[in-house]
Amino acid sequence: MEELKPPAWANKLLRMFLRDELAEEVQGDLEEKFYVDVKSKSVFRAKLNYWFQVFNYMRPFAFRKKKSTQLNQYDMFQNYFKIASRNLLKQKLYSGINIAGLALGLTCFMVILLYVQHEFSYDRFYPNVQRIYRVYQKQAGNEFMGTDYFAVTPAQLARVMMEECPEVAHATSVQRTSGLLSHNDANFWQEGIAADAEFFNVFRVSFNEGNPQTALQDGRSIVLTQTLAQTVFGDQDPIGKAFRYQDVAEDFIVTGIIPDPPANASFKYSFVIHLLYSSGYAEEIKRMGWSNNSYYTFFELREAATVSDLENRFVSLLKKYQLPEDYADYPFKDQYFAQSLTDSYFQTGINFDLGQKGNLKVIYAYAAVALIVLLLACVNYMNLAVARSVKRAREVGLRKVVGAVRTQLVAQFLGESILIALFALLLAIGLTYSVLPYFAQIVERPVEFNLLANPWVVPALLVLVLVVGLLSGSYPAFAMSSLKPIDVLKTKSDVKISGFSLQQFLMVFQFVVSTVLIFSSVVIYRQLNFMKNKELGYNKEDVVTIWIRDRALRDKLDVLAQGWQQHPGVLNATMTTSLPADISSSTLIKKAPADKDQMAIYQWSVGNDFQNVFGMELVAGRTFSKAINSDLLQENFIINETAARALGWTAEEAIGKQFEYNDAPRSVIGVVKDFHMLSMHLPIQPLMIRYSEEWGRFFAIKIKPTEINETLSHIEDVFKKNSIYPFEYRFLSDEYNKLYSSELKLGEVFGFFTITSIVIASLGLFGLAAFTTSQRTKEIGIRKVLGASVQQVVVILSQSFAWRVLAAFIIAVPLGWFAMNSWLQDFAYRIQLTWWMFALAGLSAFMVAGISIGYLSIRASQANPVDSLRSE
Repeated sequence: MEELKPPAWANKLLRMFLRDELAEEVQGDLEEKFYVDVKSKSVFRAKLNYWFQVFNYMRPFAFRKKKSTQLNQYDMFQNYFKIASRNLLKQKLYSGINIAGLALGLTCFMVILLYVQHEFSYDRFYPNVQRIYRVYQKQAGNEFMGTDYFAVTPAQLARVMMEECPEVAHATSVQRTSGLLSHNDANFWQEGIAADAEFFNVFRVSFNEGNPQTALQDGRSIVLTQTLAQTVFGDQDPIGKAFRYQDVAEDFIVTGIIPDPPANASFKYSFVIHLLYSSGYAEEIKRMGWSNNSYYTFFELREAATVSDLENRFVSLLKKYQLPEDYADYPFKDQYFAQSLTDSYFQTGINFDLGQKGNLKVIYAYAAVALIVLLLACVNYMNLAVARSVKRAREVGLRKVVGAVRTQLVAQFLGESILIALFALLLAIGLTYSVLPYFAQIVERPVEFNLLANPWVVPALLVLVLVVGLLSGSYPAFAMSSLKPIDVLKTKSDVKISGFSLQQFLMVFQFVVSTVLIFSSVVIYRQLNFMKNKELGYNKEDVVTIWIRDRALRDKLDVLAQGWQQHPGVLNATMTTSLPADISSSTLIKKAPADKDQMAIYQWSVGNDFQNVFGMELVAGRTFSKAINSDLLQENFIINETAARALGWTAEEAIGKQFEYNDAPRSVIGVVKDFHMLSMHLPIQPLMIRYSEEWGRFFAIKIKPTEINETLSHIEDVFKKNSIYPFEYRFLSDEYNKLYSSELKLGEVFGFFTITSIVIASLGLFGLAAFTTSQRTKEIGIRKVLGASVQQVVVILSQSFAWRVLAAFIIAVPLGWFAMNSWLQDFAYRIQLTWWMFALAGLSAFMVAGISIGYLSIRASQANPVDSLRSE
């Protein structure tokens, strides 16, 4: 028969709530009464009465009090601080490794955090920014530059939105403009904005002088930024002063002075001029139909309105204003969308967009890697703390014997990790100030670090210290506080702490991250190198480009070319609408007049001698000639091989064939070999080239690679004799590299992260190896006495680490392949991932581990065994 016992849960309740000295006495009395009741009454009634008596004792006088051993909290924490300080000073190597590793991780994290904060601050300085939107459109089927979204809209859209859309408070049309501002014979080339009278109602800027409501009411108004006004007028009052702009006959009057756009403005300008300065806008605004998309439309949404309601209204506006006669040959269907100004900064993939753009993918990639690097530093601390915990086991045992509870021990060890994190933060702040200017130069953003500029900075850093301290110290604290005093104090040997399998996992994790970053850096470098050295189909070296700001120079190409070619360093010169690596104009053609289907094709206007300047290969036919009138009249075209194939011809068959463009037949006189007219993100597209110097935007001058400075000086002298505009030049190779500025930045930043992660992993491995070696000193001595060689001892000490690095490599291979294969999909022309890239990453990881472990292993193996065995 099973032995009868009082209810177990009732006894647990007693011990939980009653004081220890009272609970034992009460439990004894109740058990005696329980057994008496069992004999005199039933078992059920005995248990019921037992529960009743237990609840009857639940009175305030009997409750368990907080421990009476209330130490002075200040003294206790002061003691913790002393112990922590002594440990830091006593173990200088491990303290230095921990602080250095955490400082590097914190530096990476803080730099990226500042960058992310700066990116998300763009355009948020406008007081009404939450209600500022822009309109963009989708032209379904009209894919250009890899997308069918466009930022430009008709000139009439802003006015119509204000008249017919009750959701819109204000709307403005905007265009980029740049030109020569002239005042009292002084000339200033400036970048500006042309806008209508509603501009400052949408973009609410505080005026230093003038009235924002009337600043752009007149068609000859101009508003200057403070810097430009100071440059031109000095201490004079600029309001009411006259300006000349470009070749406009009438003067412009200064009607306002505004602050310079801040660093986090997505589009910047030195002046704002009324759109009516352009005769094209004055004519366009009067037209009923919407067929010319050349303007940016921004608007302020009313507080009670929604974007979805406005987008639904866009459908009826398009039906009303897109006249059938304007779109008879237009095969694309337009659709308008509204997007907030803050979101538009991160919107990529929209053609002809305005201003500077951020990239959320890059931001998230930077943030993720920075967080991982910080996690690596925390892992370093965990590994070393757990490894060294065997040396502090007796301290834990003694503290528990004298009454310390687990929460106090956890608080002590967490406090030590927070203290180390605080020291690391102080070092990281200095490193951040040192590194940030170089990082800002790489990402081309004015990222700054000012502890006192924002009230949130100091509290955020303190929270960061707390989080890092808790993250890195939590596992060692709970592992060490779980030790039992009897296990610790009964033996003289070191106590084994549970969790060494987790320690091995953390080390593998460190080298997985390092290996993936090494592999990623190799792939990024190889792809960038591939794009730099790939055969482009034209020669980008030793070609000087000059942006034609002075329209009058378009008629002086022959004069300039003759002057330039008087110098032996100048070989050829031509004029183009765009540079060969960035041809961004497209149109529609038909293979035959009877065809209903039209083909989208890129177009490029060039001047005489373009083939010799850019070194393009003509695979069939001839190039343009000034002596042939039909070339000058743009009746003859050159196409590329891709266009010939799209039209159903071979290169040889294309010569003499015709296609329809602008309702007129055009003849193919030549076929040029395909060249990369866009970045390598996109495949080569159909292209037609025509002879036209009327709309030239760039001079391109082929020079000899020797005596470059003298040649450039001569080019500048000839230019200044023919124009009052400032002379600025760029090399075509530099313009080509700008196409991949985002990838170049990514490569440099990933290189920085890779080096940092390797340093952190190396520090951690070095510290761990140093501790492991010191723990195995006697074992090494015995092995040497028994005849082990230096090489054998080194192998014994290194093999456990080598296996972990090998495991990390095996895990890193699929992760690295997946990440970089996904990144490479953004390129139409890309490298192939090969085995040697993985091998190089793995070998680098093994070399890092070998250098970190090798020195300590060799030193330990060469030590005299007498020294390690003397105490035995």
